[in-house]
Amino acid sequence: MVKPCFSRSPVEQFPVSLDKEAEFEWFDLAEVNKIIVPDLNEAVITSEFESSSVIVEDSFKKRQPIEIVQDGSAKNITVDDCVGCEEMVDSDSGDDTGNNNTWDAGLDDYESADDSGSNSDMLSDDEVQDACNRYEANSGGFEFNIDGERIMLRVGAVYMNVDEFRNVVKVFAIQNGFRLKRVKNEKSIRVHASPNLNGKHFQIKTFRPEHICARGNDNYEANSTWIAATFLHLFRANPQLNIEVITSELLRRFGIKCSNQRLYRAKNKALELLGQDHKASYTKLYRYMHAILIFNPGSTVTIDIDWLDGGQNPHFKRFFVMFDANRRGFFEGCRQFIGLDGCHLKGLYKGVLLSTVSIDANNGIYPLAMCVVESENTNSWVYFMNKLYEQIGCNDGCGLCFMSDRQKGILNALEIVFPESLKRYCCRHIYANFKQKFPSVLLRNSFWKACRSSNLADFNTHMSELNNIHSAPHDWLMQIPVCCWAKHKFPTHTKCSHMTNNMLESFNNWINNFRGLPIVRMVEEIRRKVMNLIHRMYEQAVMCQDELPPQVRRRILEGMDVSKRKVVNLKANQCDCVEWQLSGLPCAHALCCIDAMRYNVNDFVHLLLKNEALKKTYKHQYYPVPDESRWPPELHDNMLPPIIIRTASRPQTKKRREADENRAFKRSSSVRCSNCEEWGVNIYGNGSGINNERGQSSGAQNQLKAAAVIESGTQEFVHDDGQLTQS
Repeated sequence: MVKPCFSRSPVEQFPVSLDKEAEFEWFDLAEVNKIIVPDLNEAVITSEFESSSVIVEDSFKKRQPIEIVQDGSAKNITVDDCVGCEEMVDSDSGDDTGNNNTWDAGLDDYESADDSGSNSDMLSDDEVQDACNRYEANSGGFEFNIDGERIMLRVGAVYMNVDEFRNVVKVFAIQNGFRLKRVKNEKSIRVHASPNLNGKHFQIKTFRPEHICARGNDNYEANSTWIAATFLHLFRANPQLNIEVITSELLRRFGIKCSNQRLYRAKNKALELLGQDHKASYTKLYRYMHAILIFNPGSTVTIDIDWLDGGQNPHFKRFFVMFDANRRGFFEGCRQFIGLDGCHLKGLYKGVLLSTVSIDANNGIYPLAMCVVESENTNSWVYFMNKLYEQIGCNDGCGLCFMSDRQKGILNALEIVFPESLKRYCCRHIYANFKQKFPSVLLRNSFWKACRSSNLADFNTHMSELNNIHSAPHDWLMQIPVCCWAKHKFPTHTKCSHMTNNMLESFNNWINNFRGLPIVRMVEEIRRKVMNLIHRMYEQAVMCQDELPPQVRRRILEGMDVSKRKVVNLKANQCDCVEWQLSGLPCAHALCCIDAMRYNVNDFVHLLLKNEALKKTYKHQYYPVPDESRWPPELHDNMLPPIIIRTASRPQTKKRREADENRAFKRSSSVRCSNCEEWGVNIYGNGSGINNERGQSSGAQNQLKAAAVIESGTQEFVHDDGQLTQS
């Protein structure tokens, strides 16, 4: 028998998968560990044939055949046939001479197998597959890979360890809908794997894919631990994920159904794993801070820690970040108007995210800074305001205007850090308190008309109407400083007539999906989103051919209606309605005069509302922060998360909505009596003699109450859809 002369390892000469390299070289491993490498090809061939020879072509560009000779007949098997390649080569030809010359081209007499001189016959498919399986089982094997979402088991697949092999077999059983029967040292094993020659990796030696058992919908292999690990990415993106989503995914991908109890256990385990991510995220804060400072020079990032009675490791307390691009953009193109607000985080360790935004020339939101604190109180707001003052403040905040929802912590911090700044209160929050005391549609209309009045005469008119309805609402409203909520008292240098803090509400909703993530990932996702916003807005500003931004142009086109006579001074950009001075845009009266004089309306728009100011705002870009592997190493990796303060009651997960705020969608239902089959009544209050006070519907009770009031002849005030009426 002629033995092959290997110039390379068997894995290289007989690669099972040509698109992947082998993990190790056998001969290198043998040389290091001083072991004898068996003749694998001889072991494969002699187990099936009495005499044989192997021909290996030393070129990877051509097909690599294994020619097996037995009893004067030549059998050619290609490696591509073994791995199931679609491109099949029929090496059985009637002209053996030409076939052998083709395969033996470039080979010497020692390597050539052209010594049989006989015709070649094809092996059966079963014999070919058995020979390939025996070869792959004894060779170096190939690295396990996943074909899309499906797990494919094949003889010769190599796994890193036994745990990886068990997990793969588990997923394979779940996908194919059968249960595993673990039998040791028996011939009935479908999948058999054992340690490879290196003693570290596991390799499949036997695999019988056929099984006759019926497919089941419920598979105990899909336990809660496996479900939690499989769908961990979904819980990471949305910790409040409903188990119905997991149910549909299990049915779609694996064709199995699980009980709700198992799914709830899986959700709890996934949240526990995510809690470990939240805890580990605090140890990365220092590295992330230095990464921002390195790749975005000029930015400000600070971390405040708490040692908690002299502990060995510090606990996280506060985190502030403001990028240099935001500071430059605010000074060069934004108006001196800043909104302040905070939103609660939804992660394991809770907390509050304080944020500030400004307004660009297109009336869009321009984020400035954000800070993660333990709670929303005076101390946390003072810390945030001090950091903000270091970036944009001077002269005790003179000239700056802050919009807030009248939260006590914000008001106290503004008085301490920005005493000379202008304060503006959100009228929507004022009305939320107003309507609790005075719920009436007439009062509501008068309130908003007074707030929107841009001059003193109109303001006094609407306040008189409010006083005529009732003096108590008028007196309550006048106790709030008029300069903080009445539009006619707003300063004219800010060129902003916003009366509500909706810009912060929009920003909080804009980042709502990130509020449940670990702290580092949350800040990074917000940074990426703001970076994309700045880049997109700058491209739009550069491509815009108009001198005015789109929103400013739209407001001008919509403001041509005039119903009152006013005095307009085009040279001084003033109007008696004062709307032009407050907003920086020509009011309806000024637009009529400009159109009559055939002037260019662009010349009468303030510079902070033009496209040039928009370019200056967004020309300063964020610089990308690389992957975590490229962050600078830091010794301060022992930071602990904040202490969780649990309340006595069940934690609230839903937003507290106001009385007139739109509710979440709820499926509507109607009541129908099972006796008379009439809609709107039940069996207890249908008027058919069956009347139970305990079960009377609200409609029936209201009718009885109304009848009693009419019979008594008394008058009482009732609220009908928020309107104060008499009955």
